[in-house]
Amino acid sequence: MKGERAAELESKYRLWKGRIGQWKASGLTQSGYCRLHGFDKRKFHYWKNRVLVKSCATASTFIEIPVTASPGSPSASLPLCLIIDGRFRVEVSPGFDTDTLDRLIRVLARP
Repeated sequence: MKGERAAELESKYRLWKGRIGQWKASGLTQSGYCRLHGFDKRKFHYWKNRVLVKSCATASTFIEIPVTASPGSPSASLPLCLIIDGRFRVEVSPGFDTDTLDRLIRVLARP
């Protein structure tokens, strides 16, 4: 029973992932694309977000950001803002603990 449900969800995910890709390539607005193909806008939005979240979760990487501000400059004291999986916003102040941030990102990135 669970295997059938998982297979059905995966099938729907692949279908909607294809539709989202076609919409992006079409150049149409989301509303226009839904109207043209007879899709419910709320359902389209729901699946667009599911596809985005899953894509972000599987494609997440860490990048090094070089710091160009010199100590004491106004930008040196500004927090860094991270958007994680399009769902969470984390502001990191100068002097943050990297181990704690690493653990937090891993927890927030879980499905």
